[in-house]
Amino acid sequence: MPFIGRFGFRSGRDIDKFEQVSYKIGQTGVPIVLDNTVGFLEAEVTESIDAVTHTLFIARTVACETLNRNKAPMTYAYYRDIKQGKTPETAATYIKVKPKTKTREGVNNMKKYKCLMCGYIYDPAVGDPDNGVKAGTAFEDLPDVWVCPECGASKDEFESVED
Repeated sequence: MPFIGRFGFRSGRDIDKFEQVSYKIGQTGVPIVLDNTVGFLEAEVTESIDAVTHTLFIARTVACETLNRNKAPMTYAYYRDIKQGKTPETAATYIKVKPKTKTREGVNNMKKYKCLMCGYIYDPAVGDPDNGVKAGTAFEDLPDVWVCPECGASKDEFESVED
């Protein structure tokens, strides 16, 4: 999830998205990410159309390549349902959903916190096991260097939420 968060939820004005990421420069001069990639299409934009809520880009394909035939591409359904990926509230496709959480006795009264960047919910009953935070750890007790496991936002970019 941190890889998705790096490219999906953070602005290139705030972080170097390509730091510690393998890439090559394509025919049009754009970086082509090689990590966690099954393939790519590189295109040159020939026209853009204002579709009110979005901009539709018309492009001519200049290069394409399959990089890894042994992995299946990740669908949005897999990202949402299996990886528990979230869509930021600012996205046009955002749909408010009640987060699925696991609870443990004794930590039910601890506050949950929501990342303002990507919508991730830190639930003390679950913790952040992928980053060494045990279940039962209150948000206030997280180390100051802890960041959102989905997008890398710092602790000060979270707000408490009501169940």
